[in-house]
Amino acid sequence: MLARARREAATTAAQAVTTAARRRALAGLLAATGALAPGRAGAAEPVLVEFHYTPVPDVQLAIWLEDRDGKHALDVLVTQATGKYGIGNRPGRWDFLSSWRAPYGPRPSVLPIWAHRTGQTYPRVIFFDEEPLDLESLGWHENSSTAENYFCIPLTPAEHETVVVDTMTCPSPKNFSTDKGRFDPEGGTSVYPPRNDLMVFDAMLDSQDAKQYAALNELDSVTAATPVGDREEFTAFLIPAEVVARGPLTARVEVSRERDQNESYTFDREDDHYVDPRLSTYGIEYLGQPSVLYEVRFDPNERGFTGTTRYSGYGDWDGATGTIHPRDATISEAGGSGGDRLRTMTKNGDTFRWGVFSYGEDGLDGGDSDGDGWQGSCELRELPAIEDLQAEVVDFDRVRLTFVVPRQDDPEFRPARLKIRHVTGEDVTWTPEVFDGAYEVPPIDPTTLPPLGQPTTVEVAQLWGDYTYQFAVLYEDSCTNRSPIATVAATTTAQKFQTVDSFCFVATAAFGAPWAAQVAALRAFRDAWLKPSATGADLVRFYYAHSPPLARVIAGEPLLRGLARVVLQPVADAARLATTAGGA
Repeated sequence: MLARARREAATTAAQAVTTAARRRALAGLLAATGALAPGRAGAAEPVLVEFHYTPVPDVQLAIWLEDRDGKHALDVLVTQATGKYGIGNRPGRWDFLSSWRAPYGPRPSVLPIWAHRTGQTYPRVIFFDEEPLDLESLGWHENSSTAENYFCIPLTPAEHETVVVDTMTCPSPKNFSTDKGRFDPEGGTSVYPPRNDLMVFDAMLDSQDAKQYAALNELDSVTAATPVGDREEFTAFLIPAEVVARGPLTARVEVSRERDQNESYTFDREDDHYVDPRLSTYGIEYLGQPSVLYEVRFDPNERGFTGTTRYSGYGDWDGATGTIHPRDATISEAGGSGGDRLRTMTKNGDTFRWGVFSYGEDGLDGGDSDGDGWQGSCELRELPAIEDLQAEVVDFDRVRLTFVVPRQDDPEFRPARLKIRHVTGEDVTWTPEVFDGAYEVPPIDPTTLPPLGQPTTVEVAQLWGDYTYQFAVLYEDSCTNRSPIATVAATTTAQKFQTVDSFCFVATAAFGAPWAAQVAALRAFRDAWLKPSATGADLVRFYYAHSPPLARVIAGEPLLRGLARVVLQPVADAARLATTAGGA
């Protein structure tokens, strides 16, 4: 909520006539929104800080501030998979195997220090599927599954490598669905939030609990895409006055990375993870070295830089507690592993892995640089909007955006960040809240942008086929000023082939599960012809209730699978003809 107050206050303050007026307006708005304690509007003012780091690829990280007493004061940034898509609190066993965007299995070891120190707890999410034999399975949950907009079907190790290296695209939600879960009826809790991206719900197949996830997870304004990796990053943040008054502050960042093993933390796919016996070829190991913590203490009111080249400790390997274990020889410190998940970098003469620069109490006043190599000061101001935003569909999973970042009054101006986000749907009203809650495209390196006033082209990948996307683009300067949101819509082409197993009960068991056209035809017939009618919905409900046990028997008996194929093949052919004719 403080981060949201920061954004709203900064946006309004930018409309003031003078710099001094902007600062007074900002402090007043922070006080009005509760970010500034009563009676302290004149005692402290917001302070701009920058967090600098160079992460390796494929990390999850959280940045937060703690006050002089070591208490969690403010979240600054949480990567999307944890902060938005709830990988720390989702259905299934914690030791399920992983793969690219696998949908099940909470990851308590992802960021345990941050999660425990926030002081927040949430209801534990478990499968909505109540079939006991399905609770320890990567699949077989279709009786409680609906279209999935982010996670992908579990992959075999070979498929995982192919997807990650070559495509980074998984099948459309029109071909794959997931169990969104429900709250643990026994009152179990988690220190991680559930996902908050769900907007459409199926009254028949989704738990009512799923509608409450978004209200519980308030991290929208601080979530961000996973960094590309091996590239200098910085996060600029306006610390509210109430938090400044609790200084000196400690800036902490916790970083984790799946499969980051070494001699001290070696895990085996078969022995240390749970292998689903019915889908034993799916999934890869994810366990590895625990998360590592870097921290620096600084006074936000004092202009200056503070950095460190050493990680200060690490979390539990299984995320059981928020304990900070002191550095020791069990954690690697080279090759992008362990303590080297943040690379050593040099900036303005300082060498560090984790660094914080504070503009100090006069940082928003304007003025000259102190000659320390860092920007002299900041001014809250309006930025002109992006111009001529257009979208071109390149393929079923890619859209090319073209736009112009306009010239500025300052000839030396360069954008500090370019942000592109998207949601699916035909009708979206883009507000700052919707923008912060949308999926963020991996960040664009601003140094690669063409000169201001010239067209910029960015290709957005990892999309779904045959979906309408609403894109929003803005840029920020190094003082966190944002341009207005520019928007455009595009509908991708249909995916021409299906590349994943659909776990469709009897049909999947009969046709061997992997990527069967018959299964896709039967699912399309279900969605197009059965579910829209009351009678068809009753038939679907009956099928979901009674077919899983039969499917489990068929899957293990070659003779029964053959008989089922004989029965289902003409049904699948008829379904294919019906859906083809219906779409003509």
